[in-house]
Amino acid sequence: MKVLYFDCFNGASGDMILGALIDAGVPEAEIARSLDALGLTETFSVEHVTKGAVRATKVRVDANGSPDARSYRDIVEMVDGAPLDPRVKRRSLEVFEKLGTAEAKIHGVALEDVHLHEVGGLDAIIDVVGVCAALEYLSPERIVASPIPTGHGFVESLHGTIPLPAPAVTELLRAAVLFERGDQELITPTGAALLATWCDSFGEMPPMRIEAAGYGAGTRDTEIPNVLRVLVGEQMSSAPSGDRVELIETNIDDMAPELMPYVIERLMGAGALDAWVTPITMKKGRHGMALSVLSDGSTTRDLLDIVFTETTTLGVRIGPIEREVLERKETEVEISGHRIRVKLGIRHGHVVTVAPEYEDAAEAARRTGLPLKDIFEAARAAAHRSL
Repeated sequence: MKVLYFDCFNGASGDMILGALIDAGVPEAEIARSLDALGLTETFSVEHVTKGAVRATKVRVDANGSPDARSYRDIVEMVDGAPLDPRVKRRSLEVFEKLGTAEAKIHGVALEDVHLHEVGGLDAIIDVVGVCAALEYLSPERIVASPIPTGHGFVESLHGTIPLPAPAVTELLRAAVLFERGDQELITPTGAALLATWCDSFGEMPPMRIEAAGYGAGTRDTEIPNVLRVLVGEQMSSAPSGDRVELIETNIDDMAPELMPYVIERLMGAGALDAWVTPITMKKGRHGMALSVLSDGSTTRDLLDIVFTETTTLGVRIGPIEREVLERKETEVEISGHRIRVKLGIRHGHVVTVAPEYEDAAEAARRTGLPLKDIFEAARAAAHRSL
């Protein structure tokens, strides 16, 4: 699974995100193609800069003569009417809709009447469309962002003095992990809208094999290098041997057991490493269930939302645990004309576990009429022979 991880150690803005994606390998031509569809190619340029001790890519926009504010309706007409790639257009409109909805709620107006000031200028439009074009080029299956630092204090805007983080940022990043640091604005509404729209989760970096890293520069010079880092790689199906994971547990005695399979299905679909139910005897001899969920840390908040929403529990226990896992590979064998995937567990370079995929074996048993146990044994033997 291809995954992007935005490491927002010094915040995020639209130009930082775009610069990081270009630095990670997205060709400038891919961005220019979308900007050309908007008639904005000549306003966009890229250069390499150094922030602190870090070399990064800086995106610059020449907005001379362009209005610094547009209404939500103006931006939608501009993007929707451009000959953009349909997928880039859809991605961009989703970002602006999320941004406009947040501003509409804050100012108490209808979405169509929202006038976007700081985020309605040419630079914000280029950032949004450029990032959406870059994401379309990379086509990740999962996007995760780290906890995001925010400044503390106040900043002047066209709406007047507003607190940090900006109201639009707090509205957009309700699902994110935020923490306070410093007295400058570290996360902008454009950056927040992009992360809120496209990130599947916020938290720790998932287990991944890194293929590329990119650094996008901000405008200011700060004590911490003013860059955003993006890591591009392949997410591992499980963490490597000897990793730390989080165990979520809760005891339940007032819920119908037949509902639990659906709960486990949702948990696994949300990224749980594993989930299971154990029958237990609770106080006063009541029969109950212990629900246990393993998380790699990056999905813990999402998994907790599911546990609290789908079960009757009033609280859970969370704790770090150590685990050892085998290196995993997959092979295929043919049994009676049917392909069956087989998982191999490897320790110290030797295969110690051979496990046919249940669904493949069951399908072969149904089609051939052979006992499932015979299909399993034949698949194991064929896998051993192939080794």
